Parts: sequence; C-alpha cells; structure tokens
Amino acid sequence: MPPLDLPRLRRDVKRRQDARPQGQGPGGRLVTGSMAIVREHLEAFEAMHRDGASWVDIAAALAAQEVMQGTGDAAQPITARRLTALMASVRRERERHAQAGRARMRRSDLGLVAHVETCEPAAPSPLSISTPSTRSIRERKTLSLAPELTQRETLDTELDFPSAEDIRRSALATVQKLLKKDPP
Repeated sequence: MPPLDLPRLRRDVKRRQDARPQGQGPGGRLVTGSMAIVREHLEAFEAMHRDGASWVDIAAALAAQEVMQGTGDAAQPITARRLTALMASVRRERERHAQAGRARMRRSDLGLVAHVETCEPAAPSPLSISTPSTRSIRERKTLSLAPELTQRETLDTELDFPSAEDIRRSALATVQKLLKKDPP
C-alpha cells in the first residue's frame, strides 16, 4: 500500500467540497434548513411550548414562514411530528457533544484543552509533555518506560514455557482419554 499523502488528501477534499453545489449536503441531498432552524431556536421553541403553545401550533407557524421538510417536489410544510423529531435529534446531538467534551477534559494527555461550552482554556495538565521551546533544557522532563517494563528478569525459559515435546504429549494424552472405552 502506498504511503498516504496528507497534503494532497486535504487538497482533494477541499476541491470536492468546492465542487459541491451550494445548498447540498454531504450526500448530495438538498438541504432544507429545517434542522439548522431547530438547532438555532430550540430553546425558543421549548419556551413557547412551556408557555402553552402546542407543537402543532408551533409547526404551523413555522410552515407559514416556509420552513419545509423534504426537498424538491417532495417538500412539504413541516409537521409537528417532524418538528419534535428534529428537536429530539438536536438534543441527542448536544448531549453527545457535551459527553465528548467532558471525556476530552478528563484526558491528561491533551495538555491545554478549551472548555466546549465556554471556550475558555483549561488549566494545564500536570502530565503534559512540553517542547524545548516552552521550557528550558534544565526543566525538561524525559520520557521513560515504567519500571516494571524496563526490568528484565532472567528466568530459565525451559521452566516458563512447555517444550514442543510436552505439548505433543499433552495432546496425545487428551486424544487417548477421548478414545478410551468406557467400562461396561
């Protein structure tokens, strides 16, 4: 397999993205924008519902502003069922992003990590590896393996592992035990 040329890959991806007609999603599907509208105004829709508006009323008001579901000839005004499905999808998406952000914050190998919600830099990780440009040579720590990985114990290999003869004898004993006739 030839080595991967990452700069070329980036150029090819960019060229494909630029060639895609505006208003089309990654699979070539036309984008209606209903998901983007729900993403942007989810809290407002939930507030309207808490204030007594039904999902049917909210969907009808969105349809009056030409928010559609589907594309092309199949485009229809958004329904309450579709609106609530989009809202549930946005909630799941936000929860996945929040979980990923929390998991990323717990990782000690990433060094400085920005908070997903606040975009503020986190405190530096105590285990982060610094480059020579950020620390003086005197302060730089070197990486090394854990002590249990570096110690070589000199054990007699004949005692640790069975020999080929031992393995053959064990297999023969197993076969003999299987073929042994039961007493009448």
